[in-house]
Formats: sequence, structure tokens, C-alpha cells
Amino acid sequence: MHRLALSAKRKVLLNPKTVSIYFFAILFTFLLAYHQRLGQHNNELHISRVVNMRSFVKEANNLSNSQKNPNIFEPKNEVCQRPLTESSTNFNTFDLFESVVAKGNTLPPASKKSRTEKLKVYVLPFTHVDPGWLETFERYTKSTNQILDNMHQFMMKNEKMRFMWAEFVFFERWWSLQNEQVKEDVKKLVTEGRLELATGSWVMTDEANPYFPVSVDNIVEGFQFIHKNFGIKPQTMWSNDPFGYSNSVPYLFKKSGVHRTVINRIHHKLKQTLQSQKAIPFKWRQYFDATGEDDVLTQILPYTHYDILNSCGSDASVCCEFDFKRMTHWSCPGPKPEKITNANVAAKAEKLVNQLEKMSEMYKAPVILMMHGDDFRFDMIEEWNQQHDNFIPVFDEINKGSRVEIRFGTFTDYFNDLEKWYSNNKDSEPPTVSGDFFPYMCALGDYWTGYYTTRPFFKRQGRLLHSLIRNGDIMLSMLRVNLKQRKIGENVKRLEAARRNLALFQHHDAITGTSKVSVMDNYSELLHASIVSTNIVLENLTKSDIDLYPRIHDGIELQTIVDLESSEKEIRIFNSHLFEITDVFKIRVKEREVIVSIDGKIIEAQLEPFFQKSKVEKDSFLLLFQATVLPLSMMKVKVQRGDSGGLTKMAKIEAKDTNAWDLGSSWTIASSTSAPNLETPYFKVSNDPITGAIQSVNKLSDNSKFHCQQSFYNYKEAGGGAYLMRLHTNPKEIIEYQWLKVSGPLRQSIYQKSTNVLQRLSIHNVEGPSGEEVDISMSIDITKERNTELMTRFSTKWDKPLTYTDSVGMQLLRRDFYKLPVQSNYYPMPTAAVLQSGKQRLSIVSNVEHGARFLESGTVEINIDRILNQDDGKGLGTGPDAIPIDMKPVDMKFKLIFDSLESDPTENSRYSTHSFRAQQAVQTIIYPPMMFNRPPKKEEDIEEIEEISNLKFPCDIQLLTVRPLEDNKQLLILYRHATVCSSQKVGNCGGELKSSLMDLLIKLGAKQVQKTDLSGVTRVGGIIKVEYLPDYELKTFDFLTLILYR
Repeated sequence: MHRLALSAKRKVLLNPKTVSIYFFAILFTFLLAYHQRLGQHNNELHISRVVNMRSFVKEANNLSNSQKNPNIFEPKNEVCQRPLTESSTNFNTFDLFESVVAKGNTLPPASKKSRTEKLKVYVLPFTHVDPGWLETFERYTKSTNQILDNMHQFMMKNEKMRFMWAEFVFFERWWSLQNEQVKEDVKKLVTEGRLELATGSWVMTDEANPYFPVSVDNIVEGFQFIHKNFGIKPQTMWSNDPFGYSNSVPYLFKKSGVHRTVINRIHHKLKQTLQSQKAIPFKWRQYFDATGEDDVLTQILPYTHYDILNSCGSDASVCCEFDFKRMTHWSCPGPKPEKITNANVAAKAEKLVNQLEKMSEMYKAPVILMMHGDDFRFDMIEEWNQQHDNFIPVFDEINKGSRVEIRFGTFTDYFNDLEKWYSNNKDSEPPTVSGDFFPYMCALGDYWTGYYTTRPFFKRQGRLLHSLIRNGDIMLSMLRVNLKQRKIGENVKRLEAARRNLALFQHHDAITGTSKVSVMDNYSELLHASIVSTNIVLENLTKSDIDLYPRIHDGIELQTIVDLESSEKEIRIFNSHLFEITDVFKIRVKEREVIVSIDGKIIEAQLEPFFQKSKVEKDSFLLLFQATVLPLSMMKVKVQRGDSGGLTKMAKIEAKDTNAWDLGSSWTIASSTSAPNLETPYFKVSNDPITGAIQSVNKLSDNSKFHCQQSFYNYKEAGGGAYLMRLHTNPKEIIEYQWLKVSGPLRQSIYQKSTNVLQRLSIHNVEGPSGEEVDISMSIDITKERNTELMTRFSTKWDKPLTYTDSVGMQLLRRDFYKLPVQSNYYPMPTAAVLQSGKQRLSIVSNVEHGARFLESGTVEINIDRILNQDDGKGLGTGPDAIPIDMKPVDMKFKLIFDSLESDPTENSRYSTHSFRAQQAVQTIIYPPMMFNRPPKKEEDIEEIEEISNLKFPCDIQLLTVRPLEDNKQLLILYRHATVCSSQKVGNCGGELKSSLMDLLIKLGAKQVQKTDLSGVTRVGGIIKVEYLPDYELKTFDFLTLILYR
């Protein structure tokens, strides 16, 4: 009977007349509803609808383009990235390095063609100013102020002169001291194209060590300053001094509207090879960009350095004759420069033309850029007159002839003419190049790979400050709707000052650790002052005390004892991420009898010994408990003295040698000779019975087993310095360890102790990502060593696996082992090193920058710390202030993530991406949940961050920041990672962007939004009300940047 009824119903529904009736009824209902809504909101929504329609058309076009590029897509409810494909380019640096450097091959040179066109040459005067190196930033400011004063004075009187500036941390200082007339004059110079504001970031960043959200902040800070004061933004990125180049950094600038770049320090043999192929300039293409839409036109300076001796051609002695400051200062390798007169101008012009023509043989296009400057040049008004007054007659003489046309010019002049020539010569398109330019080897054969690791204490300071600023920005954005304007202003000023100090530290002689001892100490003081200032913001916003922070500028983070004697405490845990976190959290207490509760319910807790500065603090315990913190929420946990009814448990302690550990009277250590293995219902770690070192891992969820054996090595008698790694002996394995096993219901740990290292390796008894990763904390102290490089190795026993390190956290780049010296095989590891064999992958992520190399045996070697007792000849000089022996004890963390992927990688792929779990591990190790403590809430407390959150962003979306802009506006930046497919489900995030984005905007108190480029300067479309938010397209490897209006 039931089936007959359904069958009859089906006949009615499928009848053509019935279908037509239903169709027109639905259509009429829709049109009526739309008409009513249109009549009600026609005026206020007209602009919004036009914007939405334009956005719809544009995004439809973008979607069409993205379908041509298999790596760029918007995954609606997909859980991971489809198999990666790679862009096709004329050259990629991975293959070039293997062929030219590792195998010693020489590519046949490109054919020479006789040039018939007149050569165009643009001479660009500049000064290279380091915001800290041999002197502190403040001391250098005196010189840069003088240079800029001279620039204004001279260029207002000499219309043919051109100049370029790229360090805006200095420019802002000078600008703030100028009167309105000077400012108007300089604006005129910029508007007329005589003064070029290049790069635009706050500083010229290092490109090996930063994490990309800091690089984005560096760009935003500088671009906002330039746009506010000049109404423009830079068109060219000038990066002459970093020691190697990331392919991700120019991509960030391209997303900010910069499509040209000039670089310099690449591997000497790669530079020679590209020149022999006439492959400079080139279009720098991302591995994932199959269409070339994000290409950056790239010029590389032609010779070994950026100074004047390497500017005009291959003969440095001839070029030196055109450094007219040397008429009165310094000398030359050949004839000294002479004042240009009628008697010598013809001969001098001929000399310069000959050099320029030789240099032009490296290029296809008859357009040449000749940089003319050096470190802190043009600080004397005398030099401005010397360079200008002597070049002008030389230019005039050359321009009389038919061979060369030459004048002072800017990057814009050069690139405009270059692009025009390529446009008119379609058969001579610039070649395409993919990949990065690490490692850097200079013309002397030295590998600049030590600075990836040099002075890790300072690197850790920078990462800590970045995490705090980001927390401060996000919290202030969430709470500002209830704050008084005065309080908002005070907090914004503190965060701006801290952000600028952090941006200063991204400078290529700061985060690298390659400045003098006194300068590094000054950077440390600035970072610590900003940490303290940002902590004040955070404590004011939460009305709580911060749990973990450094007390002094050269000290590690110390954990506060939570005082339970006077009253119970409320522990607050802030999750700054777009995904929920379930993990084990810890505080320091004095009491053994402790109750931990959430929402009035007592929960399980664990007490264990508290280690700090590599030793046990006998006056306190480490209290651990499990909690789940929702996205962008503040979890509250109550802790008080009292009987927990057995739910707070003391950990069990075992050791191979009980006499090696002094834990105090609170703990009993059991002697054990068996292997100190660790196990939870989700994870099992097997350890060596002698050293306690990890040997293998078994993931019980899918019964997959990974060999992962850790060891430590010292390279003694190291001969490098702050910049260089020079290793002359084989490494010596550290085998003298004592181990201590600490077991409890929430966490199991193995401590290893040697002369310079105290390491804790733990697994957590929680379900989800945190329960299937190995957590490592290292306390390092090599201050008493001499010429030592300390390494840790993780060996997988995989036969020639695919190996990668990350490029500023945005993508993974292939790194192979070559039979070259150790230092030649080292690469930057700003956040991660990855090994993969078949479908198994080991990802090692860290909260501190390192250098890393891979061995043939499936082993990664990570440089942990280094102390060098000599200068390496790269500019720091000699004496106690120049030698990098100012090492400080440093704490650092690692996580090991073991993935079983759904498909094998492509063996010839030169890049890859993280799994969801590894990507989230990078974010949580750099931005861990932040903990506060305070007495229980009082009724008069202001509105606070909620415990609940309905945000369900896709797993591949990262919240970079919600930072303040002027006029009570904010800048929200999201990034969509590409991720490889793993068999493990993440389960702590959602699959749809629009609704969660709308919920986030409401949570942040935004009433209207406007889309911009990455810098926040160029607006895209109009201002849109949040309730009519369009379905923004956010492709992988791309950013969504919105200005928020309240």
C-alpha cells in the first residue's frame, strides 16, 4: 500500500503540466520577494549591489583563470589539496644548483648577436643604509638624517639629479623632524619621479629567517606610511644586501602591488650561468603559478657587489675612476678619479662607454641599469656635487655619439624602457625562472649558511614578540567596542611601537645575528622593552597577569608561580587561531593538594617536577590539565587548594641513574634499566634504554610505524663566524646522557640531560592532533664552549626520501643532498624540515629559526646553536665587540608530526606543502595559546572575550592579523594554505568560508568592509555592509585583505 501511494505521487510530480505549474509558482514567489526587498532597500543597497555584481563578474573571471592553474583553486568543502603540479619555466634554481654547482657542469653560452640599437643606460645614485650593524640604529640615524638633508638641499637645485631610498625606518625618523616646506619639496621630488621610494617595507628584510606574517606586517607598516604621506606606493623592490633570496618574499610584494625587483647576492656560479644564458633579467615565477599571473620581473646586479667598483663593467679599476668622491677620499685599485674637464672628458667618456658595452653583452635588451652608490654614501654635500657635476659633462659627451644614450634615472625609468623594448620585440621575452636562491656562495667561494642559526636567543626573542603583538592586535580588535577611546589610543600606540621594533629586527643584519655584540645587545633591549610594553596591553585588556614571560632583556621566559594561598585563581587561556585546540596546559604552583575545575566540574590533573633553566625548582610543581579552547575564545579554568578526590595525581618518576637527578624531597625516583617507552591510547614512542633518545613511533589510530631516531652532535674546531659556516672536522656524537621518565595520566615525558642540553620529549593523552605528535622542549647552553656547532639529527632510515625545508612558512622547497662540503648543503629552516618516503611523511616544526641539511641516509641535521671565536672576514672586524661569542642560554621547541598521506609524491617535484596537521602545528608552536591568571571575576568587570565561539573556518585558512589602521579602522588579513592530503582527519575546523567570515566580522564589531591588496593601500571595489557580504573568493596560496569599518 505504501509503495502504491509513493508510485502515484511520483506520477503526479513527474507530469509535465505539474512540473510547469511548480516552476512558475516558485519563480513568481522569488520575483515577488525580490521586488519587495528591492523597493525596501533600493537606495541604500544600490552601490552595494553594483559592487557585488562587479565582484561576481571579476571572481567568475578569476575562477575561470584558476581552472587553468591546477594549484590555484577555492576548495569549498574539500579537505585537502589535489595533487600538486608545477609551473613550467626556462630555468629552475633546484636543477641549476644540481647541474652547475653539485656536478660541475657548464651550460653552453647563448649565441651572441651583434647589437644595432643604441644602448640606453640609467645611472641611479643611491645609498645603502643598514638600520644596525657596526653601529646601533640610533647612531646610524645621525648619518641618514644628514644624507636626507643633503638630498633635499641638492635635488631642489639640480633637476637632472636622481636618487633612490629604501629603508623607511630611517626615512620616517627624518620625516618627523621636517617642517611643512621641506615635506612639500620632497613630495614634489617624488611626484616628479626624481626621488624614487623603493621597496616600501619598514626595513630591507632578511629572506632566510622570517615567518611570512612578520614580513607582511613589515610591508604594511612601510606602505601605510608612504601612502599616508605621499599618496603613492612603491613599484620596485630593491634588495641588494640579503645573503640569499626566498622566492616567497617577492610574491608577498607582488600581492602588495610591486611587480619588479632588483637583487644581488645569489650563488656566484648561478649568477655566472644565468648571465651566460642571457637569462637576466628574468620573470621570477612561483612553482605553483602555472599561468604566470604573479611573475615578478627581476634584475640581478651584474658583478660581485653593489658598490661603484662593480657598477659600470667588468673592470673595477675603470669603474673606480667614476666614483668621484674618491678624488678627495680613499683611493682606487687603478688611476684615481679626476675632475672632468674639456681636456679629459672625451677620453673618460670613451672609457665608460667601452665598459658599458662589455656589460651589455650579458643582456638581450639594450637597456642597462647602472647603480651608483655604496654603504652610507652621500652623507657629505661635497659628494653630491662631485658625483653630479662630473657625470653631467661625461653624459653630454657620450650622448653626442651614436652608441650610448645615458642619464641619471630611477628604477621606474629603467623598467619602463625595458618593458617597452620587450613589448616591441616579441621574440625576446624575458626567460622564466622558478625557485629560490639559497644557499648563497660569494665570489670567494664562501658559503653564507651559518647565519640561519647564529644567535638563536635573539631569534627566539623576535618570535616571542611577534606572537605577543598578534595576540594584542586580535584581543584589542575583539574588545575595543567596549573600551573608551583614550584606552584604545594608548594600546594602539604601544602596539605600533612594538610592531616597528619587531620590523626593525627583520633587517638583514639583525634577525640574522650578524651585527656587532653591542648592536645585538641593543636589538635585544628594544625587543624586550616591546615585550614588556605589549604585555602591559595584554594584561590591561584581560585584567589578568601573564603566566610566562622574560624578566630581563637577556634572559629566557620564566613561568610565574600561581599563588593559591590567598585565594583561588581563574586561569584564562586565549586561542588566537581559527580552529579549536584541545591540549594539555600547564601552570606552576606550590601546593600538592590542588583542585582544577571547568564550569564547576572537577577535572583530572597531573603534578610533576618543574624544570627551569635546566634544573628542577624544588619550591614548586608543574600542574597539568586538559582543556578545549574554541577558535578566538578565552577558556576559563578554576584552580584552588583542596582535596580533589584523587583526580589530581602525582606523576611517577623513573631513571636509569637515580643519583643523577636531584628532584627534592617531594619526589621518589624508581630505578629502571628497561627502555623508557612512552604510550597513550593514541600513540607509542620507543626510546633507547641507554640514552633515552626517541627511536620509533607507532600511531595506534592506523597502526602505522615510523623509525625516527634522534641524536646530538658537536662539530668542534669550527672555523666560521657570524655569517659563514666552515666545518673542518667530522662531527662527534654526544653519547653521555642521563634520562628521567615522568609518567602521568595526561602527559608522559622523557628528559635527557647532557653537558649543554636538557631536553624534554613528551606525548599528550588527548584525542586529536595534539595527541598524535611528539612535543620537544630544549634548553641549550653552549656559553662555555669554543668554536662549536651543536646539531641534532633525526634519522628515518628511509632510502633517499624527498626532503624539504620551508620558504618563510608559505611553501616547502625541495632540498637534496650533494657530495659537497657540509656548509654547501645547509638551507634555511625558518619553521620546518620535512622528509617523505612513499606515503609516509615526517614533519619537524620549530618556534625558532635554524639551518638544516639532509643526508643520503634519510637523516635531517638541524643546527641548534653555534659559538665562534673568530671573525669570518665579512665585515664585522676583530676585537671583542665583533666576535659572536655573546651566546645566551636559550629555550626552543619542536614538534614531530607523522603523516600517512593518501598518495605518493611526484619524485621530480621541486616543491610541496604541509598536511593540515603539520600546518596547524606550525601555527600553534609559533602562536601557542596564551595563559593568564587572576582572581575570580568580579561583577564590575568590563565585557570580556567569550568562552563560546561558533567559528568554523576551513582548516587551510590562517588568520595573520587584525591590526589597527588610522581613523579607527583595522586591517584583517587571511591566508589560504595549500595542503597535501593525509589519511588523518583534523576534525577541529569547518569547510565553508563565507558564514564563518561573517561571524568573525560581527565578533570584531565591523559594520562595513572593503577589500584591498595585501598592503591595505589599494582598494578593490567599494565599501560593503557586513550583512551583504559577498562570497569572497580565496584561492590557495592567496590572501584576503579587508579594511574593517566600525
